[in-house]
Parts: sequence; structure tokens; C-alpha cells
Amino acid sequence: MKIAWLTPFDRRSAIGRVSAAVTNALSMRSHEVTVIRSERHRSDSIAAQPSTLPTVWWHDVSPLYVAQQHDVIVLNFGDNYDFHAGTLAFAEAVPCLGIFHDYYLYNLFNRCLAYRGLGEGTHDREVCLTYGESVRPLARKAWQNEARIEEIANRFPMTEWLGRRCGAALAHSQFYLYRLENSCPGPIAVAPLCVPGRDVKPLPRRSERQFTITTIGVINPNKCVDAVIESIGSSSMLRANCRCRLVGAISDSERIRLQVLCRDIGFDQLDIVGEVDDATIVRELERADILTCLRKPVLEGASASAIEGMKSGRPIIVADAGFYAELPSDLVFKVPSSVDGSSLTNVLERLVSNETLRRETGAKARDWALRRFTAEAYVSILEGLMSQFIDSEPLVRVGQRIGQEFALLGVASSDPAIEQVAKKMKDLFGCD
Repeated sequence: MKIAWLTPFDRRSAIGRVSAAVTNALSMRSHEVTVIRSERHRSDSIAAQPSTLPTVWWHDVSPLYVAQQHDVIVLNFGDNYDFHAGTLAFAEAVPCLGIFHDYYLYNLFNRCLAYRGLGEGTHDREVCLTYGESVRPLARKAWQNEARIEEIANRFPMTEWLGRRCGAALAHSQFYLYRLENSCPGPIAVAPLCVPGRDVKPLPRRSERQFTITTIGVINPNKCVDAVIESIGSSSMLRANCRCRLVGAISDSERIRLQVLCRDIGFDQLDIVGEVDDATIVRELERADILTCLRKPVLEGASASAIEGMKSGRPIIVADAGFYAELPSDLVFKVPSSVDGSSLTNVLERLVSNETLRRETGAKARDWALRRFTAEAYVSILEGLMSQFIDSEPLVRVGQRIGQEFALLGVASSDPAIEQVAKKMKDLFGCD
């Protein structure tokens, strides 16, 4: 197949890192792949993902021309407009297969409106068109930045807003699959996220008494670092034996918030490392005894940092929600989705006091993750989905055209005529 692959390709992008591995695997299976960078601003001064494939910027190509020259266009969606502006331009112009790396896409939607100079009327109309009039009061609060992220994630994550713009869709876990099934008119599939492993040494035996509890990735309130700090501070055993290290980009406001928390509870073992290069990430993984991959709420379709943590052979602690809930309970350490403080403290105390538990669980998780989260497994599922998309695209186009005609005529979605047309199409084309 000739494949156009739209993705951020910035070296700092986790989705870009996945895309580099997947496009290389596709190329090795004799597909002809062109990478189209989707970042809002083009910048050749920022290091790109390593790749030998032809790479262009979305600013320099026409979606219609790309569609004419390729068998399939694949869009990688994430909740960051600066990284994914180009994917939206293509989704609005030509039939595409969407990969939903995040299930929560409200920020992508909201920033898109802002950069296009569109206001509250468009915001509320699109939200209500997708989720119904019952969400209008919350939509107004969200526009005014007065709604909690948990409320938005539960009521209108905007997954469906993009799902209905795709001719096929790929999810990375089961928990948000129904949102794509209810919105995307074409075939749907699930593939375990392909995250390349790093060359990390096995977890060593510790002769010293100090243990390192590490969080890797962008450090924001959603990562529950405050809960980790409070759990360590609430336990005399943990306070005496543990350091907490944060490895990843962090805003000034979040840095100050966590430093103030440490000062208030008298905890002085916090290291804020900040954003680092790949070699430093390897060293930080090797230094870590325990990894925390907590989220509240869960916003991503799957977690690259959790998968990397498992592949490093370190025990990881996760919230029992979303993608993390689907991980085997004997390979990760789960706390309630509320990230309850006492449960987190109990898990940390168990891990700190039991070296055999840390080493054996980490080793088993590593073996499982290395088998499951591979480029080969990912590409095998993706190839099947691309073939289904190509086969179904003419029918999807017909269905969308009929839907547009019904809308122009003012036909409601509950009108029996729609069901009759759907049945006739099923009889004619032999599909649902």
C-alpha cells in the first residue's frame, strides 16, 4: 500500500516516537510510506524522530493531492493542537483512518476553535451536536474555564467529534472503544500501543536503605504527584527511606505547587529533574526502584510511560481506571481510581519493604510487555484495518452523502426513513 502518515515528528513527542517505530515496521513489510508532519508551526531547527522515510510538512501539501497519490491516509490524534493541527486540516478535507492516542480530545477541539477565531456559539453548537442538548450548561461552564476536567472527560471528551470525521478508527484499549463505535461510520479495531523499549539494566539488589520513587513524563496535576508526596510524608517508614524524583517537562506553576506542598508537610527529598534527553531517561529508569504512573482522570488511550516502565523491569503503580485497569493485576500495582491516599501508602510500603516482590513483579511485567507491545503486533492489526477501510470507503461516502441530504431536508435522526435506508444499504452491499 501507499500510505500517507500524518503525525507530530518532534523528538519530544511520544506519539512521534511511536510513529517512527510503526512507519519503519510498515516500510519493512514493503509498504510505501510518506511521513507528513502535523505540527502547527514548521520548524526545521527542532530535532525530529530518527527515520529514513520521506518526510514533508502538512503546510506544503494539499489533502486532495495526497489522497489521490496514496491508498490510505492515516491520522494520529492527540490532545495537543500545537502537535496535531495538520491532522484536523486533513480530517476535514478527505477520507482518513484515525488513530486515537488520547480518548480525551477536548483541548484539541477547544484550541482549534481559538486559533480559528471561533467563539462560544460554535463551541456550544459542536458539543451539543455531538452529545445532545443536556450537556449545554456544562459546555458553557467549560468555555468559561469553570468546569472540572473530570466532568468534561465524562460528558463530552470530544472523541466522537473526531470519530465521525474518520472513515475508520484505531483505539489502543477497550475502555473508550464504544465512543468510536458510536461515531465512526467505518471499521474499528483495537491494537496494543507500540512503544519501543529502551536498553535499561535489570533492577539491581539494593544494599542501601534509600529507595527512589520516580514519575516520568510531562509533570502536571493529572499525574497525581501530590498524592505520592503526601503518601510518603504520611508514613514514617517511607519518609525515612524514600526520595521522589520527577523526570519530565514541568510548568513553573506546577513546580511551585509541589515545592510548597513539600515545605508544608516537611518533606525535603523531592528532586525535580525537568525535561531530559533519551540517554538521561535511561539513567533515570535504571536509578528508579519504583515507578508511579498515576492518572486522575485517565485521559489517554494508552500510556507510553507505563509501557516503558514495564519494559524496564521496574514495578509500577497505576490507578485502576481506563487503560491501566486493563493491565494484568499480577503485573502492576493498582490503587483505586480516586487515587486514595491510604491505598497508595500501603502499596508503597509493601514495595519498599519487599525486594523479592519488586524484582519478581518487575521481571514478569517486563517479559509480558516485551511480547505484547510490539511494532509487529501493531502493524498486523493496522494492515487489516487499512484494507477494510479501503474496501468500505465507497460505501461510507454514499452513507455520508445520504446523511447530508437527509440533514438538508430536516429529517430527524429518529425518523423511520433512516432505518429503512440503512436496511436497504445493508441488503445491497452486504454489510452493517
